[in-house]
Amino acid sequence: MPFISEYVLKQICLQTEKAYPSEACGILIGPKEHHNAIGLFPIKNIQDELHAQDPEKYSRTSKNAYYMDPKDVSIVEREAADKDFEFKVIYHSHPDHEVYFSEEDKLMAGPWGEPNNPNLHWVVVSVREGKAVAASLFSWEDEKKDYSEKKFRLRTL
Repeated sequence: MPFISEYVLKQICLQTEKAYPSEACGILIGPKEHHNAIGLFPIKNIQDELHAQDPEKYSRTSKNAYYMDPKDVSIVEREAADKDFEFKVIYHSHPDHEVYFSEEDKLMAGPWGEPNNPNLHWVVVSVREGKAVAASLFSWEDEKKDYSEKKFRLRTL
């Protein structure tokens, strides 16, 4: 399970609040063979652009979905490779909804029922009326064949 410092969690929450009422998203990277997730990379959510281009295929907007800009993701991949780091966490927010790991989230993590990368973890932040109010880390548990939830305590920012 990755270690996410209070500072990094605070930065994620600030990003999700700034993006409100849209979903925010990003990636945390860290050194291979270590648990620290120390590199924070906010990623542009291009869900609205995709929706504008093809509303049938992309029926949801950034208010209830995210799609990471592939150009930004490529930059993070290169940065991680240059530092001998790896992706530790993918995060996103749920504006005006609870924290949960949705079926859509599970599908993105592993389209065939199990995660493509079982060492990758997921953070979901609930943002209500522009304020981050809850956050959890979701991790794959091979024995349960499902994700477990670890709630974070959010201190007043």
